[in-house]
Order: sequence, then C-alpha cells, then structure tokens
Amino acid sequence: MDFVEIPRGVLLMGDKRLHDASPPHHVEINGFGVGKYPVTNAEFAEFIAARGYETERYWTAMGWKWLRGRLVAKDGQPELAPGFWHEPRLNQARYPVVGVSWYEAVAFCNWMSESCKQVEGETGKQVEREAGKQVRYRLPSEAEWEYAARGADSARNFPWGEKFERGRANTAEAGFGGTTPVTHFPAGVSPFGVWDLAGNVFEWTLSKWGANWQELQYPYPYRVESGCQDIEGSGARVMRGGAWFNPYQEALCAYRSRYLAGSRGSNIGFRVARILA
Repeated sequence: MDFVEIPRGVLLMGDKRLHDASPPHHVEINGFGVGKYPVTNAEFAEFIAARGYETERYWTAMGWKWLRGRLVAKDGQPELAPGFWHEPRLNQARYPVVGVSWYEAVAFCNWMSESCKQVEGETGKQVEREAGKQVRYRLPSEAEWEYAARGADSARNFPWGEKFERGRANTAEAGFGGTTPVTHFPAGVSPFGVWDLAGNVFEWTLSKWGANWQELQYPYPYRVESGCQDIEGSGARVMRGGAWFNPYQEALCAYRSRYLAGSRGSNIGFRVARILA
C-alpha cells in the first residue's frame, strides 16, 4: 500500500455555505501518512485471506457483536466478505473495495497495524520510524481527511481547485454507473498528491456524527476532546468525498455525509491513515 506523507499544519476546516460544516474554523493537524488511494479490492482480499473476519482482536466490541449478528449461514456457510464482493462490476482488483461497514474498515486497519509489526520483525527491519515510536494504522479523522484534500493553504473547494470540472472525478455527472480504478483520474489529485478524494466512493472517517444519522451531535468547531474520535461505540460515523452515484456537490472537500457504523453501500469504501505512535 502506498502512502503520502502529510506535513504538520493548520487547516481552515468547514464551509459557511454548508449548514453541517459551519462555521469555518482553524484546526491544528499533526503530521501523518495517508493512503495514496482508497483501499482496493486486492488489498482487502489479503485481510480476508488472513482470516480477518474470524479474528476477534481486530474488531471493536461493537464491531464483533455486529459481525456475529451478520453471520447468517448461506447454504451452510457464513458470509465472510464485504457486501457486493461477488459482483464483477465492482470487484476488480484495482477498484476501491465497497460494501464495507465502518466496523470492517476499523478491523482492516487494526489488522494492518499487527501485520506491519509481524512482517518487519521477520525481515529484521526496525518498526521504529522515529525515536521510540512505532507505526500504527487507523481511519483518518475527518479533519485529517479534509486537510489531505484541500492542501496546506486550505484554499480549494475540490482537491484540484475552486470549481467542479468533469473529467476530474467519478461523480454521478461522469455517468460511469459504477466505481472506476483508483488511478483513473490523475487530474483530480490533491495538492499533496492523494488520489480519488473526490468521487468514486464515500470514505469512512474515524469521526463520530451522533447516535443516529439524523441528529448531528458533534457540530463544529471540531474538537478532539469532545470524544468525536473515540473508537468504541456504535451510532453514525462521518463519511467524506462523494461517490459514483452522488452529485458533485457531495464531493466538496468540506461536505460531511454520514451513515450508521454497521451500514454498507455500493458507494462506500475507505482509506487508511498511518500514524507514528
């Protein structure tokens, strides 16, 4: 998996034209790495092969409970894969994985954190990237996600600039009728060099929306101390970026969408953040 290093900086977060993303305000962002692309089907297949769906330690308590409730036998066999996994139109190797709940995305990140330590130990490489620090993986917060999309100057409505332009993102206006390869839109790359932050799939973030998807319980200004990034619990989580069957307005860098943590969709995927802990 390729990562882009995002430097420490200050994000002007939000958009006064968007009710749920107001008021605009400044948020300090620590340096972090972010997946250059959304997680692909090929990458998620490694999690399945590693028995990620059968390993409780990768899952949050609510995530494991959710998973146990979903394992309804089909022809005597439990379903251990995302939704839409067997649909050829959506399951090509370099296409973004879809049909993943927030719980599944978190489990994948936890598996990556453990796998990184195991692989580096076997090869003799040190896990340390800085003195006393180790790499771990998680979902990006919505503040980190927006910073990766808007750039250091926070000056863009879309990753490429002020106005929407066809040919830069897979939104409903593109007319593809499904997902596209994660490298399909070089003209849509963000100032930091991150791909597919607008369109293709909505991306889960670490951040909470509220106990349900109707009521916003974590309004701006964005404050980590509010508990909005707590990993445990259920409720709705924030998604960012728009998707292939959503209008371009939902691909604005500041646009906040949300879904229940246990929900899946053919327009929902995720990318991974890399943190020095």
